[in-house]
Amino acid sequence: MVHQKINLDRLSPEEAVITPTYASRALTSAVPKYEIPEGEMPPAVAYNLIRDELALDGNSRLNLATFVTTWMEPEAKQLMAETFDKNMIDKDEYPQTAEIELRCVNMIARLWNAPESEAATGCSTIGSSEAAMLEGMALKWQWRKRRQKEGKPTDKPNLVMGINVQVCWQKFCRYWEVEPRFVPMEGNRFHLKATEAIKLIDENTIGVIAIMGSTFDGSYEPVQEINEVLETLNRETGWQVPLHVDGASSCKNSFQM
Repeated sequence: MVHQKINLDRLSPEEAVITPTYASRALTSAVPKYEIPEGEMPPAVAYNLIRDELALDGNSRLNLATFVTTWMEPEAKQLMAETFDKNMIDKDEYPQTAEIELRCVNMIARLWNAPESEAATGCSTIGSSEAAMLEGMALKWQWRKRRQKEGKPTDKPNLVMGINVQVCWQKFCRYWEVEPRFVPMEGNRFHLKATEAIKLIDENTIGVIAIMGSTFDGSYEPVQEINEVLETLNRETGWQVPLHVDGASSCKNSFQM
């Protein structure tokens, strides 16, 4: 989400401050909402202020709209808190973190039946949206490399997906100048079908997105069916349109076929 700087001149005095009601000598004045205060405050008071502000949010345990887990074991939360101060990208400084990441990539590859005769590549990301951006860039660059090798133009890439995809794919298309080709929902069909996807594919298609856990209704799209149709199309046309399976809504991982 993009935020803008607030014009303080347009705010009333009440709108510009937080007015907590704690009976504490450590907090005897209002706290500015959009400026750093002149003075300091005890950490416990700052914690209570933010905690109480966040209490206005919905209860994540009752969030049934995103099809993701909203609970984890206390031990998992403890591990996350104990590693907050690590710079995840600095693998030379934190080699054991890199080793655990390697193990996770192997576990996920085997969970999704990656062929033992083939190499499976993966990396950790901040979240599923970042994973989608990285995968989208890989799709575009691979397509561009093939087109350049064939001496063909690379200025009109497109990506085929159901209209039910997560918004990060729309962002990817805008950020990296890729035409999004959405398959609409019709009747009782609430996600992508192979017969509909095939109608939108051409030589400029960098890939097709299938979802394991649609953000619309939680359903799994027919990955095997879409893959078989793509394999047939690629054999007949000589194209190399790949299938990307987005597992972000169901198990927080993505992979490509």
